[in-house]
Amino acid sequence: MPTDIEVAVARDLALQKVGRNVVNFQRMEAMLKLLLKFANFSAPISKAREHFEAREKRHRTKPMGHLVELAAKALHGETPAVPADIGEGWATYSLSLGDGSQMKEWRKEFRRVVRERNTLIHQMLAAWNPNSIESSRSLCQELDEQRERIMSAYRHLESVVKVIPELHQALAQNVDALAASIPSERVPDGA
Repeated sequence: MPTDIEVAVARDLALQKVGRNVVNFQRMEAMLKLLLKFANFSAPISKAREHFEAREKRHRTKPMGHLVELAAKALHGETPAVPADIGEGWATYSLSLGDGSQMKEWRKEFRRVVRERNTLIHQMLAAWNPNSIESSRSLCQELDEQRERIMSAYRHLESVVKVIPELHQALAQNVDALAASIPSERVPDGA
């Protein structure tokens, strides 16, 4: 018969792995929200901050499945167009993963991730007996297998999210050169 210490060690390991997987799902959800905040932006420069804040607020409470659908469309859709009749500076920013031909596969992969998340949160733990070493070991194995199934999608999202600051940095470094290349039509004093 297992000792209380052996049961506690097995239970603690299972709980650590539950936590690890939950954290991975939460990070993926946060990455999706960040991508949605910046993907396919088009607005007057004067309203850029408001636009980003509104996007962030709009996606803050959305469930992961909804975020996946929005991200699939945003990251595989068309680049936003600039209106023809603008009267002020306009910013357009597009983050795309392709021409749309990969959207079906991307969506399929991330829907699978959502199912994995829902299985963990709604089903996997219901059958677990925290007072049983065998049940804890079985759960640990299931959690390790689940982690392996989601890590390619996790790494993919992470690689896309890491590009955003790099793009912003490159833009910031080149903004002076871009501004200098715009011809000045300043009227001389006194004219």
